[in-house]
Amino acid sequence: MISSPSISHALVIAISAGIRVKEVYESVSKVEMVIYMSSVLTLDVRRVIEREEPSLRYWSTEETPDNPASEGFICDEYHVGISFPK
Repeated sequence: MISSPSISHALVIAISAGIRVKEVYESVSKVEMVIYMSSVLTLDVRRVIEREEPSLRYWSTEETPDNPASEGFICDEYHVGISFPK
C-alpha cells in the first residue's frame, strides 16, 4: 500500500498514460518506498502530475557509473517516490 495519496495519484496518472510499474522497493535509504516505472516520463505526464499534485517535488539525475539516468517525484511528507528512466 502506498502511504502518500499524492504519489498514488501520480501513479494512476502514469498508468493511465500506458506506463507500467517495473518494481517497488520499500525502505530505500531515507525513502520509505520507491515505485520504479518501466518507461520514460513524457512531458505531458510530467505536466499533469505537476499541475494536479503540486506538493510533489520533481527531481532528475544523470547517469553515473552505478546508476542509470532517472527522474521522478518525491513526496516529502510521506517519504515515498516514483521514478522513471530517462
